Amino acid sequence: MAIRFTALPVLAAAAAFAFAQPADAQTELRFGHANGEGEIAAQLFEDFAASVEERTDGELTIRIFPNEQLGTENELVQQAKAGGVDISAPSMPSASLLVPQLEMPSAPFLWDSWEEAHAMILGDAMQPAFDELAEDHGLIPLTKVWYWGWRNFTFSDTEVREPADMAGLNVRVPEQAVWVAMVESFGASPTPVSFADVYSALQQGVVDGQENPIPTIYNRRFYEVQDYIVMSRHMLQNNMIVMNKARFDSLSNEHQRVLLEEAAKYSAMNTAIQQRLEQEMLDEIEAEGGTTIITDPDRGAFAQALNDADAYTTMAERWGQENFQRLRDAIEELRSR
Repeated sequence: MAIRFTALPVLAAAAAFAFAQPADAQTELRFGHANGEGEIAAQLFEDFAASVEERTDGELTIRIFPNEQLGTENELVQQAKAGGVDISAPSMPSASLLVPQLEMPSAPFLWDSWEEAHAMILGDAMQPAFDELAEDHGLIPLTKVWYWGWRNFTFSDTEVREPADMAGLNVRVPEQAVWVAMVESFGASPTPVSFADVYSALQQGVVDGQENPIPTIYNRRFYEVQDYIVMSRHMLQNNMIVMNKARFDSLSNEHQRVLLEEAAKYSAMNTAIQQRLEQEMLDEIEAEGGTTIITDPDRGAFAQALNDADAYTTMAERWGQENFQRLRDAIEELRSR
């Protein structure tokens, strides 16, 4: 009995000590993403987690679930909103399932350069989209920028330099309204093909061409069955790192600061690496000699074709006409400086 009575104060003190610990001591965050092992983004996410743990002396750790282990990219956005995961890394089109205007930076032939796009995504014109994401869906960006690359066309037998060259061609694109409207504006036919079957569809002539970022064209070896790569840079593919807002708010100010600083650091690192690799991949494709790289398509003619087909108006119906106009006005202001 004496042992029991003397142990009680010890147990009470231990319990009191446990409850007195800071709310985010030994906190583990769950980070689910769609990137596979071996991809630059996947490795940088691991490095990001390691840096956060080191800077917080192990008080804040990030457990990473890569390669769609916890769901597809779209499903992970919903899980982050619901708190099933704490962090995810969706593309802006995936996040636009929650906030449609987040798709605007993916509008075709919108940007002249990455520097321009970067400034606009971080600027006032896009801020209402991020405000809506936080207020209506409980998600905040740890970084609004995670460069993935410019999407470019490839074709089997046709040298495409302007929209008229695409007339009548069957082009594989994702089954999303923006892509469909774009290809139709150029007089081509958007043709659905599952991503896993794109190589064979190109090889067998089921489609005449496709479009993807250079790392995808390279890693999936689409260039082996395509005569031309057209450096149209028609769409920017940008991802983000987003976090459940309630979970973020539960952390100490110091831990919040570390997450934001490390996300910014690895975002910049990712952009530098991905852009260098894009050029190295193009150089290697060109060196193999089987594919012609068209570096000077008439991007102005493509943009004009979209205007003539009123495609931007159709797209902006989803985003909100006033939202898209605000972004375009900001772009024009930047270009006039």
